[in-house]
Amino acid sequence: MKSTLPRYVVIVWLLLICTVNWAAEVDFPARPVKVIVPFAAGGGSDTFGRIIQSAIRDNELLPQPMVMVNVPGAGGTIGSRRVKNTRPDGYTILLLHEGILTAKHAGQAAYGPEAFTPIIGTGDSTQVIAVAADSEFDDLPALMDAVSKRPGEMIFSANIGAPSHFAGLMLQAERQGAEFRYTQNGGGAKRLAAILGDHVEVSAFSIAEYVQFRESGLKALALLGSERHPDIPELPTATEQGFNVISQNMQFWWAPLGTPKERVAVLADAIGAAMKTPEVQQRLQEMRLQDTTLTGKSLEAELKQRDGRIAAVATWTPPALPNFPQWVIAAAILLAGIAVIRKRVSGEASKEANQTTPPVNWSPLLTIGVTTVLYVLAMQMQLLTFVPATAIFVLACGGSLITRQGNQPKQAMLKPVMAIVAMAFTMSFALHFLFTQVLVVDLP
Repeated sequence: MKSTLPRYVVIVWLLLICTVNWAAEVDFPARPVKVIVPFAAGGGSDTFGRIIQSAIRDNELLPQPMVMVNVPGAGGTIGSRRVKNTRPDGYTILLLHEGILTAKHAGQAAYGPEAFTPIIGTGDSTQVIAVAADSEFDDLPALMDAVSKRPGEMIFSANIGAPSHFAGLMLQAERQGAEFRYTQNGGGAKRLAAILGDHVEVSAFSIAEYVQFRESGLKALALLGSERHPDIPELPTATEQGFNVISQNMQFWWAPLGTPKERVAVLADAIGAAMKTPEVQQRLQEMRLQDTTLTGKSLEAELKQRDGRIAAVATWTPPALPNFPQWVIAAAILLAGIAVIRKRVSGEASKEANQTTPPVNWSPLLTIGVTTVLYVLAMQMQLLTFVPATAIFVLACGGSLITRQGNQPKQAMLKPVMAIVAMAFTMSFALHFLFTQVLVVDLP
């Protein structure tokens, strides 16, 4: 009994590998561009993204529309990871602010900006440090003096691992002995409720949030920007009060690493043009966002500067992790070696005992195990996309199970082989359609 894998099946594998990019379009974009917003619908990032989306559509800045997809969870990490692992063709991009920097330095993600290609930075919102209207503190020095005298007692409401959290870390780093006690509260409305309910003493808000909430009982102590804001000119910056702290939140657009430069440029030009339209300019004023647009070297320099400020106060140290791909490859080699040795030993034992029962055939199990490992690695390392990788995987696994009994003619094997080929193509394309079009899940 021997395994039969017709030559034309091997040829099909090779053709699939060589034609991975056979459908690459000349003109970009030739289909809608998916924008992953890693937060729930209705939030600040989602609102901003939809403003840009509408401007691009209404002014025909791209031949195809942008489609906003909300993927909330883990402080933005679930959505950013999806874009990081998707195919770098420009059709799936990410809209994520400073959270991409803070998540890495807070230990919520094992990657940061280096895992993406920055497209453009748009808008800029400065944070405000605020307390309850009846608080004893009237300025930032008074607050920080109290924090340094009672370290670990004053409660700072923040979204842990997000920019509001790092605003507090930056402040306490400026005053020796100062240390806040942080409590988790995700959105600005929740942080407002915590202050008004006397559950916390202080928190950070965007300018838009502060302007909206101040009549409810908030008192601002400092603006964490480089200069005063025209909407609240009476509020001094932290720098004016002796604290070298700047904490702003810019909306950054990201593409997967390896996205062609010309496609990044097309997206940057469209988003930049949208920022200049009258409707976006009006909404920027309403949202108290600065009219900022950064690309190229200017964007890279700004990201480096912001990342440096955040890294300087980060308290989390990444653990040393093993090289998992090497361990997987080593395990596959070890498995293959064990299977070969076991087969030889069982074969020799069978001859010595003159057994009539044939030895166990470990080849199919070995083939399926190794193929599974290679299937996962090929997509993880972006050597193949989902469709060709899945087709090859099904062909290899199915082919390893086809056996020819004795003098059985090769023609008898045609039917099972064709069934496996049909299953391979059907599964690969059908599953790809199901995940990407029905479930809206990005695949490698």
